[in-house]
Amino acid sequence: MTGPTAANPESPKGRPLYLGALLLVGLLLFFWRLGVPGLMDPDEGRYAEIAREMLLLKDWLIPHLNLLPYLEKPPLVYWLTALSFQVLGLSEFAARLPSALCALGGVILAYGLGRVFWGAAAGLLSALVLATCGGYVVMGRLLTLDMALSLFLDLGVGLGYLALSRERRGLWPWAYLALALGILTKGPVALVLAAIIWTGAAWSQGRPLFRSWLRPWSLALLVAVSLPWFLAVMGRYPDFFRFFILEQHLGRYLTAAIHHHQPFWYYLPILLVFLLPWSFLLPWVLGREKPWADRDRLFLLIWAAVIFLFYTLSRGKLSPYILPALLPLALLVGHSLWDLAAGGWRLSASRGLRLTLGIWALLGWVALGLYLWPSASLTSLLLQGGLVAPGTLLGVLVLALTPTIALVWRRLEVLLAGALVLSLLVFWGMERVSQQRSPREMGLMVKSQWQPGAGLGGYYLYSQGLSFYSGQIMHILEFSTELDYGRKLAPHNPLFFRTPQEMAAWAKSRPVVFFFLKPKSLGFLERDVPGKFHFLARQKNSILVRYDGPSQHAREDAGKKLIPATPPRTAGH
Repeated sequence: MTGPTAANPESPKGRPLYLGALLLVGLLLFFWRLGVPGLMDPDEGRYAEIAREMLLLKDWLIPHLNLLPYLEKPPLVYWLTALSFQVLGLSEFAARLPSALCALGGVILAYGLGRVFWGAAAGLLSALVLATCGGYVVMGRLLTLDMALSLFLDLGVGLGYLALSRERRGLWPWAYLALALGILTKGPVALVLAAIIWTGAAWSQGRPLFRSWLRPWSLALLVAVSLPWFLAVMGRYPDFFRFFILEQHLGRYLTAAIHHHQPFWYYLPILLVFLLPWSFLLPWVLGREKPWADRDRLFLLIWAAVIFLFYTLSRGKLSPYILPALLPLALLVGHSLWDLAAGGWRLSASRGLRLTLGIWALLGWVALGLYLWPSASLTSLLLQGGLVAPGTLLGVLVLALTPTIALVWRRLEVLLAGALVLSLLVFWGMERVSQQRSPREMGLMVKSQWQPGAGLGGYYLYSQGLSFYSGQIMHILEFSTELDYGRKLAPHNPLFFRTPQEMAAWAKSRPVVFFFLKPKSLGFLERDVPGKFHFLARQKNSILVRYDGPSQHAREDAGKKLIPATPPRTAGH
């Protein structure tokens, strides 16, 4: 490296330039067009509706969904989303703002850790790798709990490691505070994962396995921040501990009885997809040198491996769970590329990297050929997935061109530019998907046609997003939903009908009812609730119809009687 100058990132004057560039990229990737796609069911609609009802009911202690207690997850993201709604209004941008801020925070964290480990330039490159991982971009632009958990868990783990490896004891309270926020986001899994990772780090450095990271006063801070909400909820609902810990956490992890059972190997392809396009470099990164040659690289491997193995062993699996593993892997990729560039932006002629880029290019061109000249079965698959579109073709082309150009013009900027273009194409893909999965059109239609005394009903179907966009609570014909536990806590809630006859009586007492159902159920609804139905909208595999009750029919008939009949025209006229 050259001596300190204004252009040198290792100098105090150079670091703000790198951080400023990183912020610009983060603002582009996580905030531009953030509010364009409609909120998608089930996750985005659920969490937006919970935050809306938090403001509606003015109850910041107990989250509610469809006016029923919803206690599957702690409230931190609901609080943040409700605050965003309170400041910015009910909008898609406000709903997704907490996730976008957490994604940007994770990128800055990657830069900070990389700078401490290897210098500002390596930190910048690592942060750009993380920011342009396809899965990270997607999750940073969705309202879910996973990006917030990833930030708080990664922040706690990273600060704890710096306290452990750099003898900076003042960081321990901040590490435990970050984990406390992770607990308030998704439960005790944040502390469990951090403890396993820190134990692995202590083992790798020959330190006491537990005494090196178990700090009583910092742990007391964690308890003081995270425990009061759980105790308050248990005071109101004594069964909460059994439901939250035994059923929603241990039950999901140890048994397949709850939800989301997937095969053992599930997270391997998910991780590779989330890391795209950088996953093509992962075999080279993991195999280029012995991990114990650099204690920080070894720690990052332990960090990523613990996340991967912990969730692989779980019986219940969802793809976003793997998100916290992206940051340590991005640091490994960024350091490997910067190390190979020998302190500059030009890649050296590494045989391993050339081979990796060659395989990436070959796979990219094969994928482009298959896309342009697909077989009959592949054509059907592309059509079903909605992948026959100019954006998809451009994405496959960029995926093939990026390593090809990098083989000829060995510059880091080529890889970064290709990854950035692919990340921007994620926006287009998310907007297309939202057209199929968002009930925004239906909800706004209900809102525009609403009148006093009207009702919103779900005929064996429930949409959280429909409630959010319409601003109305749904009355539901009884079937098993995520609201079941809330119904046990509020058994006399009038929003559920046990029989179609109860729903029919309710519908007939309203001037207008909007029914949400599957298309194949329309005939059964017309049988159970006789009357006039008008089709309003379709969203993928569901429809919205309007039912005019008897009182509405009577008003319409009375209006018709008041209109004088037009006399027939005669020849004399």
